[in-house]
This record gives sequence, C-alpha cells and structure tokens, in this order.
Amino acid sequence: MDDLLASVRVALAETWCLYFKAHSFHWNVQGPLFPQLHELFGDIYEDAHDAVDGLAERLRTLNAMAPASLAEISAPASIAFGGIPTTAGMIFELIDATAAVVNALGRADQLASIQLERGLSNYLQERMDAHKKWAWMLTATIAEDTAQ
Repeated sequence: MDDLLASVRVALAETWCLYFKAHSFHWNVQGPLFPQLHELFGDIYEDAHDAVDGLAERLRTLNAMAPASLAEISAPASIAFGGIPTTAGMIFELIDATAAVVNALGRADQLASIQLERGLSNYLQERMDAHKKWAWMLTATIAEDTAQ
C-alpha cells in the first residue's frame, strides 16, 4: 500500500505543477494567438485544478492525509519552473508537463490495479485520457498544416 500511496502523491504533485504552470501561462501569454491560447491554457488549468482535488480526495479514501503545504504537495514532482517562456515555449513546457502527469498517473494505475483498487484505477485512467487529450490539443497548436 505504501507504494500505491507514494505513486498517488507523485501523480498529485505532477498535476499540481501542471495546474500552476498552465495558470501562470494563462495569465502571461502574449501574441497574435492570445485569445485562443488564453482560453486553452484556462481550460487546462481548470481541469487540472479539479484533478488536484480529486487526487487529494483519493488519498483520503486510502486513509492517508493529503498534503498540507505547497512544499509538501510539490516535493515529489519532476515538473520544474523557470520563469515565463515565449509563447511557443509555453506550449512545449505544457506538453512536457502533461507527459509527466500521464506517466505518473500510469504508474499509480498499475499499482492500483495490482492492489485491486478498481475505483481508483478507473479514476486514474479517466485522468490519463483527459491529459492525453490536452497533449493532443497542445501538439496540434504547433503542428504544421499539412491538410490539402
């Protein structure tokens, strides 16, 4: 059970960092695609915010305490912060952060499946699907138009 709890804490940390990064970029994006990216980043951070709450509540259903400080919630995360990048940099950073979240959710799902925590596993799989959609949408914003 300790491995499962640790993996959910990592998934929570990665999701928290994605939430804050997307929210920061939502505030600070500039350029000709401002309206579209402002909205996209807003949709991402709102979804991630809800996921943070859901993951913390899943910890509680496993009889573990949820993090009680910013340091505690972000400590296990791999997602780094480094100022405000260019608009393209924002998109690339969010793609990388989304991948980190999907990886963390996948690891937690593997452990939840092994421990027969089916409700948790279902929740984690739904979150992976949501983040994979965000990754697709972010990647599509930087793709070349090859339609003919």
